[in-house]
Amino acid sequence: MLDLHLKKLEIQGFKSFADKIEIDFKEGITAIVGPNGSGKSNISDAIRWVLGEQSVKTLRGSKMEDIIFSGTDIRKALGYAEVSIIFDNKDGVIPLDYQEVAITRRMFRSGESEYYINKNSCRLKDIKEIFMDTGVGKDGYSIIGQGKVDEILSSRPEDRRNIFEEAAGIVKYKSKKEASEKKLEKTKENLIRIEDIIGELQKQLEYLKEQSEKAKEFLELSGELKSLEVNLFIRKIEEIENSLKLYQEEKEKLQLKIDSIVEDKSAIENKSNLMKEEIESLENLIHNMQSEKLEILNELNQKKSDVEILKEKRKFHIKDGNRLDMELKELSNEKNKNINRKNILEKEILKLEEELESLKNGYKDKNENLVELNKKIEISEKNIEVEKSSLMNNYNLIADKKSKINNMVSFEENISNRIRQLEREIEKLKIAIDEDMVLIEEIEKIEVRGKDEILNFNRSIAQLKLEEKEYQENLNNLYGEINKNKVKLQGNISNYNLLKNMEEDYEGYYKSVKNLMLRCKNNEMLDKKLIGIVVDLIKVEEKYEKAIDVALGGSLQNIVTANEEDAKFLIDYLRENKLGRITFLPLTTIKGNLVNISVEDRNEYNILGLGSELINYDIKYKNIMEYLLGRTIVVEDLQDAIAVARRFNYRFRITTLEGDILNPGGSMTGGSMPKISGNLLNRKTRLENLKTEINQLSFLQNSYEVEKREVKSKLEEIVEELKLQNEKLQNLNIDVVKIENDKNKYLEDIDRNYGFIDKYNEEIESLSLELNNIIKNKAVLKEESNKIEEENILLKENIEKLLENFSQEKTIRDDFLNHTTDLKLEINSLENKIHNLKEEFKKTDTKIHNMEIEKNEKLIENQNNQEEIKYIINKITELEKNMELLTQKEVEKNNEYMALKTQKDKLMEDYYLKQKDLKEINESLNEYEKANNNWNVKEAKHKVQLDNINGKLLEDYELYYDEALELWKDIEDLDGAKTKVNKLRREIRKIGTVDLSSIEEYELVSERFSFMSRQHRDLLEAKSDLQKVIVDMEEKMTEQFLYNFDLINKEFNSVFSILFDGGKAELKLEDVEDVLNCGIEINAQPPGKKLQNLTLLSGGEKSLTAVALLFAILQIKPTPFCILDEIDAALDEANINRYTNYLKSLSDETQFIMITHRKGTMEMADILYGVTMEEEGISKIISVKLTDDLEEIAS
Repeated sequence: MLDLHLKKLEIQGFKSFADKIEIDFKEGITAIVGPNGSGKSNISDAIRWVLGEQSVKTLRGSKMEDIIFSGTDIRKALGYAEVSIIFDNKDGVIPLDYQEVAITRRMFRSGESEYYINKNSCRLKDIKEIFMDTGVGKDGYSIIGQGKVDEILSSRPEDRRNIFEEAAGIVKYKSKKEASEKKLEKTKENLIRIEDIIGELQKQLEYLKEQSEKAKEFLELSGELKSLEVNLFIRKIEEIENSLKLYQEEKEKLQLKIDSIVEDKSAIENKSNLMKEEIESLENLIHNMQSEKLEILNELNQKKSDVEILKEKRKFHIKDGNRLDMELKELSNEKNKNINRKNILEKEILKLEEELESLKNGYKDKNENLVELNKKIEISEKNIEVEKSSLMNNYNLIADKKSKINNMVSFEENISNRIRQLEREIEKLKIAIDEDMVLIEEIEKIEVRGKDEILNFNRSIAQLKLEEKEYQENLNNLYGEINKNKVKLQGNISNYNLLKNMEEDYEGYYKSVKNLMLRCKNNEMLDKKLIGIVVDLIKVEEKYEKAIDVALGGSLQNIVTANEEDAKFLIDYLRENKLGRITFLPLTTIKGNLVNISVEDRNEYNILGLGSELINYDIKYKNIMEYLLGRTIVVEDLQDAIAVARRFNYRFRITTLEGDILNPGGSMTGGSMPKISGNLLNRKTRLENLKTEINQLSFLQNSYEVEKREVKSKLEEIVEELKLQNEKLQNLNIDVVKIENDKNKYLEDIDRNYGFIDKYNEEIESLSLELNNIIKNKAVLKEESNKIEEENILLKENIEKLLENFSQEKTIRDDFLNHTTDLKLEINSLENKIHNLKEEFKKTDTKIHNMEIEKNEKLIENQNNQEEIKYIINKITELEKNMELLTQKEVEKNNEYMALKTQKDKLMEDYYLKQKDLKEINESLNEYEKANNNWNVKEAKHKVQLDNINGKLLEDYELYYDEALELWKDIEDLDGAKTKVNKLRREIRKIGTVDLSSIEEYELVSERFSFMSRQHRDLLEAKSDLQKVIVDMEEKMTEQFLYNFDLINKEFNSVFSILFDGGKAELKLEDVEDVLNCGIEINAQPPGKKLQNLTLLSGGEKSLTAVALLFAILQIKPTPFCILDEIDAALDEANINRYTNYLKSLSDETQFIMITHRKGTMEMADILYGVTMEEEGISKIISVKLTDDLEEIAS
């Protein structure tokens, strides 16, 4: 009893199965038969499709929607195809808690595909996993068609692996190994990415720690500064507000005078506007008058044109009337002629009808006499035929006898010829035997030469294999170098992308600077207000990087603008959007202040230069750079720095190349710095260096690739040459086998020729006996033929007398017949003539009638033409009257137009005088407004001062005036407070640039660094685990594959011997060191032949060998069911019997479904399904159970 078997197949809308069909499968063998094109193979395609086949080519289509029923002349195409396959799962072989498992696949014309397990939606992956390593599935060996046989017969041994891997049960492991390798690759990529991130975070941490400590000190000092400076701002605001009140009073006095002048101006403007409106009204009237004039002229021209057209029409109608009069006259004449012809025809028809009646009466009498004569002639003919029949019978007997005699003569000659031919054949065979013996000697010599050539080719192939190995090693080394270079290149690209992203996102900048620069990217107006950040405007040699970096500190992030207005705009923007504080450097206000150091001092104290001298920048930024670095001296080391500081009495800032600082006043800052600082200054340089290195590595990678292609090309040439040599060797082997076959053939020919000689001698004896019998029979037949000829002479004399009487009667009958025929012809001629005259009579009558109608139509047309001429004359008169009226109207409009134009010119003179008065008032008003503007400017300046102070309050301390008042405190010494503010500011400046966000950023980066370090450890562990899993799976796959391979090999040899009735076969791994990837060779030795490769077998032998291998696999790893799609097509009758017998023996373990045309295969089936097309293009199923009692089936 089978553990799992196919129970039922349901198909609807799949290919030619338009209607739903169900096929029940029982255990044992089921055969599916039917004529070509009926849809048999569509059943195996349906099973392959439902199990997940995705290849359209395998399903014999051009696109996937071809599997949906496409319709016929009668039936419409369907919208979807559905196939369900039901398995009996009582023993739980399928890992699902169901006794029946139904797999369903449905596809719609839109391309959507659905999968179900027991009507529950699932994925294709779920279905594949259920059947993995069972042999069932689209890639298994449960569906064996011509494609699977071709896969085994493939000339490439590596193409045969799939079926062995499925049988060995390692497909599941292979699938898991591939998944693990993908995970390992992804893990390696993640490791590279995380290592890059950790490297960058390490660079940032130390720098952020230092910045965080500076920020805390800054917060302490800035708190004290805020208290003092806010109170000074409050007092300044009160002073400015008092000045603004005074300016307001002066402005009000001026405004009263301006209002008086504006009233006068308004009155003049009103009068001027009224005049302007009147002028515009007149212009409109003039324009309308011109339009009316133009309309009158256009209408007048139109009327003239209409009169000309009507005159032309009148001429045409007069000509048309003359034409109609002529046509009416011609019609009247033609009608009279036709009436005369009609009367003539009527008389002629009456005359001919009388003549016809007379002829018909004469014909009737003659015809009666002719009938009597025909009866007599018929009786005479019958008597003659009887006599002739007797004579013919005798002639036939004579001919028969003569034919037999001739046959015997011919046979006698043939036998004599055959005896002579046999004697010649015997001579030829003896000659052929002698020739074959000579050829056998030559063949043996060629065979010896062929074997020597094979030996030479084997040596040449061995040499080529050594060269192939050498080039392969070179190629592997190149692959290693390429991969190393690729890893390094990817690392640099990753670093470059990371730095580039940091640069683009302004990572490491103060939060306020970062926010503003990011906003500029999306705001074109904002972007135009700034020139750039200081760090972007300078370039520094690597030697001076640390010195310039520490010298500039936070000033690196100062922003350069074109002028103060742009700086103010940007500060307002920062305040409105609460983006923080930034220092701006306007080009129009910043001035450089260089330290003057003599050449002697520079040489004596090893001064490398001022900071502004050691950087590269655009000359237009000279003041900015001298302002920032013009008072910073750069020296080699701290010893030189101390000497320079003493020389200039600690008045200037001095930095060393190691990044140590001596501040004005004598304070010193220094210590260790990271090898690659996380500062902003070297970021662009590093980006450029990385880009250069990437380009160099890319070039190196390309050169490796070129070298790889050359080595690969050379290797391919060697492989091709090796292939060519192998082919030649194979051809030589084939030639040697052919020579051996030819030798055996010639030996067989000699044996066969001796047999023919014996056979021909026996035939000559037999033919000689037969020749004697023929001579005796020929004499008897000649005697019988002579007697029959004597009887024929008497019969001929009697027939001659009868024919003489018959001839006389026939002559009389022919005379009567000729006369009767003449009468008949004359009657027919008259009838035709009468018919033609009647037809002509009818036509003439019709013609007369049509002429009468045409005449009436032309009279009406002539009358209408006369009326149209009268209408046109009246219309012309009317139009000429209208034209006179229009001409008069045009003159009147022209007079009105001239009067309006004169009125407009007078108004224009008055309007210009008013405009002159208005100009004088405007000049007076401008003088007062200038005075008012002067007060406005003063007021604006004080307001700007007020806004600046309020702005400083908001910008520096984020306080409004009302909020600042809450911090009021009494200050006795304002000058002392101002001095203290300046002192606090100096102390804050000594701290340098401070990034308050660095406190928070330091904590965030520390947390991120810890998290990434943990991730790095986890990934390293995951990588190690995956590598171990892959190695374990490879060992298990190798062990399992070899074990099952040996079992299949033994069973293959056994099955091969049974199917071929002897012989042997074996399977060989091409490379035992690479069991999981190498190809599999098939060697076979059919009975009476040498052991040779599968490719050297005949077509039938190949097919049977493939079947033997499939049966061997089924023996070792039975599949629950197996579909065989016409794999017996290439087998002859003898092989079919052995094939079916062995198949029957496997049916206890495996359920077989066969698609076949062969009767022998059908006979051994338990159930037979027929596929037919009762309706064109629609496949149907019929079934017969064959395992019932045969007597019952017969009855």
